[in-house]
Amino acid sequence: MEVKDYCKAMLAEVNAWKEKLDALKKVADNYDAAEKEKILPLIGQIEQQVAAAQARVDELENECPSDWSPMKDELDDLFGTVGNSVDRAWRDFDRGWVDLEG
Repeated sequence: MEVKDYCKAMLAEVNAWKEKLDALKKVADNYDAAEKEKILPLIGQIEQQVAAAQARVDELENECPSDWSPMKDELDDLFGTVGNSVDRAWRDFDRGWVDLEG
């Protein structure tokens, strides 16, 4: 796979996460203050992960190194982490944030 093609695919993934994050925020806005207090740290964590992924993709795209496999491995790991965080957040929303500390 060419680095430009990889970056294009990863940017599409980042944009999809941003949309999901915006949806999470809208759902969180409907909760009361106590529930929001539990939700906001997870949303903040996801925002940081998405921003890190965006920065790394931008860096890869701008630098376009001849050997980009180490950065690809790092991005693949980061994207797995973000994907898991987003999935976890939606599962928590689905279960009503009953026991977030547990």
